[in-house]
Amino acid sequence: MIQFIIGLIAGANISLFLYACILSGARADKKLKEKEVNRE
Repeated sequence: MIQFIIGLIAGANISLFLYACILSGARADKKLKEKEVNRE
């Protein structure tokens, strides 16, 4: 049972970390596109 709880907590943390990476990547792409538009 304890292994299940540890796995659940670790899985949730990894999931949140990957979600944060996706969000920050999307924001970075948006900022890059804005910079390209401003240069033109």
